[in-house]
Amino acid sequence: MALIRRRTLGVGRRALPLLLLADLLRESHAHWQEQLDPADRARLTALLRLSRGRPANLTARQRAEVVELTRRLDLPGLARRGAWTAAGARLGAGRRR
Repeated sequence: MALIRRRTLGVGRRALPLLLLADLLRESHAHWQEQLDPADRARLTALLRLSRGRPANLTARQRAEVVELTRRLDLPGLARRGAWTAAGARLGAGRRR
């Protein structure tokens, strides 16, 4: 279910970027939920918090675990989902009937 359809009735042009952002966030969340089970999501979150954005804050084993979990996350698949969502929003934006 996309927030932006080909016909966006009653929505001003200024609201479309916000709707697109909301749609991309929803797709990202759905991808995160589908690709990793709850234990893996919790572990990846814990490792990322522990690192505080710096890989040097993790041991080599923890870094390898982060790499493995992000491979399971399928980031290219997330990019495809986002591209299709954004393309769908753009396809309908300029058409009038």
